[in-house]
Amino acid sequence: MSKGTISACAGRFALGAMLALSCAVWLKPQPTLAQQRPLNEGVAAIVNDQPITRLDVRQRVQFLIATSGAQQITPELIQRATSAALNSLIDERLQLQEAAKFKVDASDREIDRILANQARQNGATLETFFRDLADIGVSAQSYRDKTRAEVVWQRIVSGRFGSRVRVNRDQVKAALDRILANTNKPQYLISEIFLEDENAQSAPQTLEGARTLVQQLRAGTPFQLVAQQFSFAPSASTGGDMGWITLGELKAEVATAVEQMTPGTVSDPIVVPGGVMIVSVREKREPSPPKAKLKLKEMTRKVPAGADEATWRRAEQAARGSRDALRNGCDGVNRAAQRSSLEVIDYGEIQDEDLGEPFRSQALGLSNGQASAVFRSETGVHVMVLCDRENTGSDIPTLEQLEDRLYEQELALIARRYLRDIRREAAIIQP
Repeated sequence: MSKGTISACAGRFALGAMLALSCAVWLKPQPTLAQQRPLNEGVAAIVNDQPITRLDVRQRVQFLIATSGAQQITPELIQRATSAALNSLIDERLQLQEAAKFKVDASDREIDRILANQARQNGATLETFFRDLADIGVSAQSYRDKTRAEVVWQRIVSGRFGSRVRVNRDQVKAALDRILANTNKPQYLISEIFLEDENAQSAPQTLEGARTLVQQLRAGTPFQLVAQQFSFAPSASTGGDMGWITLGELKAEVATAVEQMTPGTVSDPIVVPGGVMIVSVREKREPSPPKAKLKLKEMTRKVPAGADEATWRRAEQAARGSRDALRNGCDGVNRAAQRSSLEVIDYGEIQDEDLGEPFRSQALGLSNGQASAVFRSETGVHVMVLCDRENTGSDIPTLEQLEDRLYEQELALIARRYLRDIRREAAIIQP
């Protein structure tokens, strides 16, 4: 990593995935804020009797500007970054105060180990990382404090609420089905902003606020800064970045809007349950063909070449009898096949592309433990039973990854509401 370039997470990490420290925001050299617009030293805010200094704000502003991707540093950009910086610092003070309440802490040594691991993953050292921070006017301790707030907050939220989050198999399967239904469609690199309605009466004000933000975004305000300042989504910590998304992973209202957008554009406000979304489509790419590794069993009755239609129908009737008698998925295949004297073929693990038609299309349409309809081939009649399936390619997540993602999203939403409640009760003074 060259001097003046930092690979670092530019905000709060996703809950649960935070300690992996896998996100990366590339920092390019910028003139320091002091060169742009000097700020007077002093107190910028007091949070429950604890001060946030203007120096704290100035360092955070410099970091936000450097990671925003902005090509020009304008007074409007500095104003936006200052507001986002102060908002983040207030949240961090509240998080650290809550950590002290529950006697949760993380030492500088522990934080440095986390940051060193992050730097190592990006081919650098902690010393280089801190030196590059200094080049843009951000002290090592300032970044440590920011990371410490993230770490202790994650521990508090996971400890207090982690056991309450329930993701059931039907939710995971429904999410996977939506993704698989869109694997032959383009993928989009998307950023999001979600503005939450506090109640039904506040919905019109939320929508009007979203319209104002869209105007500012289209006028050139960096999406990342607006997301960090206003978004209620878990992705707010990374400037709204959702990564590469298929339409099936989005809410229906959002998917409809994204499908009509071109790269480099910002959507109109999109009303969704609970609030309003704004999305930016950064890039678009065509999908690669999806693949699947399958565990299969087959019940089959061979039909001699040249057999008449009556013979085929008798074979189909026998296969239907075994299919109807099937219980317990793959575990019951042998017993069900014996009912009509069908042969059982155990495929073990096989790639879907290694199956010929019509076997492949029949197998790909199944859920685990499900049997296909009775179908014919050149050699006889068949029933396919899917024992297990692992989807690969086209950035398709595993069931475990999807479950983790849904858990993270729910826990992050709880964390955001928890922080909002703490903020409402706090004594916050901004001179």
